[in-house]
Amino acid sequence: MPPRLPSTVDFPSGTVVSITSPPAGTELTHVILLLHGLGDTVKPFTALASRLNLPRAAIIAVQAPNPLPFDLDGFHWGDDIVFTKDPTAAPGAPDDDEFLSPDAEFSRSRKFLGGIIEQVLEKKCGFTASKNVILWGYGQGAMAALDIATCKTNLCAVISVGGWIPSNIRARDIIDLPRSTSVLLCGGDTKSNITDERVKQTEELYNECRRIQLPMKGDHMPRNKDEMSPILRFLLRILVPDQLEKQGYT
Repeated sequence: MPPRLPSTVDFPSGTVVSITSPPAGTELTHVILLLHGLGDTVKPFTALASRLNLPRAAIIAVQAPNPLPFDLDGFHWGDDIVFTKDPTAAPGAPDDDEFLSPDAEFSRSRKFLGGIIEQVLEKKCGFTASKNVILWGYGQGAMAALDIATCKTNLCAVISVGGWIPSNIRARDIIDLPRSTSVLLCGGDTKSNITDERVKQTEELYNECRRIQLPMKGDHMPRNKDEMSPILRFLLRILVPDQLEKQGYT
């Protein structure tokens, strides 16, 4: 049987999601989970999902399970809050000039996302993680996506914007090398966290790992057609490989 569109009642109590259906008249074959960055909420990716209008794909924006401490707004994917020296700080800056790092441990998010994938998408809705579940994350959300794809579940694909393999992952944590998940690493063409070393590390773990350098300074979610087009081409090769030319993304 073909998979069905998830509804909010399928998810565990307290899970914050927004669900966007595929365009009318298209067959549902894939589901894309959108994972926001550190300190954000589900709201911006809900708006993104409504604009994408991707064929054959349900798009689910998922809010991280952990609220920021100290009554700060927003949520995070890490097991704990990690502060580190800001690598962009000017020479001679004070040693206590620290910033909130996205590079944390993700065992809690691995369990949280694993439950969504296995219990909701696979068991209740009929998707197969390795064939038609895609994770698209930004910043720390991208690192949470790479964590689960590396250490727990083979997925159809992971799109990482500004995220890398978490530094706490060790060889003993990685299963079934090389991993079959298709990975797209995206970062700016200047001042990006997606370094050559981090790309090489990912390439060593996955059968397919592509890197694209977007025309931007730093690592941000795409803001216009030029920045979004490479990601859309990657997705359309998965969703509608026979219709790329028709869609205008060749």
